[in-house]
Amino acid sequence: MSKILIVDDTSFMRTILRTILNEEGYETIEAEDGYQCIFQYANNKPDLVLLDVLMPKMDGVMALKALISYDKNAKVIMISAVHAVKMINIASHYGAKSYVIKPFQRPVLIREIKRVLEEK
Repeated sequence: MSKILIVDDTSFMRTILRTILNEEGYETIEAEDGYQCIFQYANNKPDLVLLDVLMPKMDGVMALKALISYDKNAKVIMISAVHAVKMINIASHYGAKSYVIKPFQRPVLIREIKRVLEEK
């Protein structure tokens, strides 16, 4: 099954995502900020990254830019409580494949993960 990197500064959200993904059969790796995200991505080569937008040290957009410059084929889904068209457009511009709004519903999240993983 696919390996997914969960990047969120709150342990509560990482736990929720890890539980959902593990129940769906995905292997998970975690990072709590953008710097750890890049490190974990380089060392573990996940199939997909779930990336929070608002984080300390390095926010999700900066981490997204770094991931895409490292691997132009990286599959990234942004996950955020920020539901602003401008933020969604910025994330898309820099290479995010999707944007899921918190609080999300499990079926919506799983559908987006499957869709992005199936993209060529």
